Amino acid sequence: RDGPACRAGAEALLTLWSESRSRHPYLFYMGTDFRKLKAPFVWYDLLHVLDVLSRFPWLVADPRLLEMVDVLLGKADGEGRFTPESVWTPWKDWEFGQKREPSRWVTLLAWRIVQRVGGPRL
Repeated sequence: RDGPACRAGAEALLTLWSESRSRHPYLFYMGTDFRKLKAPFVWYDLLHVLDVLSRFPWLVADPRLLEMVDVLLGKADGEGRFTPESVWTPWKDWEFGQKREPSRWVTLLAWRIVQRVGGPRL
């Protein structure tokens, strides 16, 4: 978890985030679709990238990571629940496969990330 490849990969993702308004690399653009909450982790998106990056203890104080977490927390409802913002129709019958109400699964994924980086900052 602390090797040069992990550090290079994390730095690449965090740099893409910090430059997301100006850099739009093919398939790795962190635009509006990237910022939509979705599950399961099969896409390149905010929740998935945060789930990976939050596992590195040496990143938890990085301001770029914390900015990403703040974007995530801004999507919580008044009760701290998270609603999927994008779904794939084959998963429409799953609890996380609809956009009408908060998802227990997406909420768990989000709060697990927040806990890894030091707890809530609501």
